[in-house]
Amino acid sequence: MSVHNALRNIYHFLPLRLRLGREFWRLYDFYDKMQHLPYEKRREFQMQELCRVITHAYEHTRYYRRLFDEYGIRPSQIQDFSDIKKIPILTKDIVREHLMDMISDVNSPKNLIYVTTGGSTGKPLGLYITPKSEKKRMVFTWLNWSFMGYRPGMSCVVLRGNVVKNNWFRYDRGDNYLVLSTYELSEANMEKYLKKMEEFSPNFIRGYPSALEILAKFIIKNDITLNTSKKIGGIATSSEALRPAQKQLIEKAFHCRVFDWYGNCEQVGAIGVCHQGYYHEFMEHSYLEYLDQNGRDTVSGEAEIVGTSFINDAVPFIRYRTGDVVRLSQETNCNCGLESRRIDRIIGRWHGDSIQTKAGNLISLTALNTHSDIFDHTIRIQYYQDTIGVVILKIIRCPEYTEEDTKKIYAELTQKLGDQAELRIDFVEEIPLTERGKYKMLDQRLRLP
Repeated sequence: MSVHNALRNIYHFLPLRLRLGREFWRLYDFYDKMQHLPYEKRREFQMQELCRVITHAYEHTRYYRRLFDEYGIRPSQIQDFSDIKKIPILTKDIVREHLMDMISDVNSPKNLIYVTTGGSTGKPLGLYITPKSEKKRMVFTWLNWSFMGYRPGMSCVVLRGNVVKNNWFRYDRGDNYLVLSTYELSEANMEKYLKKMEEFSPNFIRGYPSALEILAKFIIKNDITLNTSKKIGGIATSSEALRPAQKQLIEKAFHCRVFDWYGNCEQVGAIGVCHQGYYHEFMEHSYLEYLDQNGRDTVSGEAEIVGTSFINDAVPFIRYRTGDVVRLSQETNCNCGLESRRIDRIIGRWHGDSIQTKAGNLISLTALNTHSDIFDHTIRIQYYQDTIGVVILKIIRCPEYTEEDTKKIYAELTQKLGDQAELRIDFVEEIPLTERGKYKMLDQRLRLP
């Protein structure tokens, strides 16, 4: 074992409080106090952060300086929330075209971390974050989990898109997580999953709604009661739109409440469920606008999230169109004590798209979601299925695309699919839009159960 790997292993086994560092806990305490302040105080903080981010973007990025100069905008003109409308909407295509000019010159290249979104809009979006912005993202996630009683270090079963090499589970001692592979989850081995969960006896569970739904159906169908040494305190869901029926099913099977969470790789927007069961904005994370289908502000019905992030100064995202849809609540008060906008439901962007396996089970498209660079040399991708157990990945290639890209894509996706479905790759010149001009990440031709 190299010295580097040995040191990394030692670091991973340090107590969580030491491993995360003093700065992390300072941020945690700060944002925890902020979220309990009166609404007007939180709005004041938002306005301060908006002005800071806009000034920073103008002074330290080539893209925003050009944009503001072109539109005759000066940061000093942004004195009220309505003034932000002077700034044009930021789209994914704009980020792709101008990413290098959007990087703040304050950050050292060594301090930048390249990440990609999952590609739910047709092609993964690349961007840069920093270790500090990632710490802040973690802080807000854990603050949301605190509503269900979670504290860092408590035991947790994780059922997400993790690939567990050479096995179907692994224990993460550093975080006290039992990580279970969602790719091996099937009717044949459901009992061993539940047995492993009973042996571990977690305080909490984290997972994709679709994976937890599969387990929940099995538990209810077979009248199973989990015999854990302690009661499960709550279940944290994320990464997929949680349907009301899924929530009810999961809560019935595990005899605890579900706490859903909305966030994204771009670090624009954070919305979570409080201990009263209602979604709230985390106002200190981002400033969010809610626009109807005509791009106008709305306070009711379904609306798209357009947000300005406060946590990532590496690549400022100002008035970024997320493509994610929520249903706004008419209620303004909540017994939880948080004074922030309430959301009725996260409708999301995946719309329950699923692939049917050879065994007839459904895999959520989110499980194939990747945050690596394998699609960097593609223009657009689309999954297609018209045969059970067979998935075709259609790819429109960039000029830079090579056979090496095909190998990387095939290796990563087949590792995720395992033997549940066959993957075929088809290079195409175009991917047709729907009659309404919309793009579908999955063209599913099967009649799913």
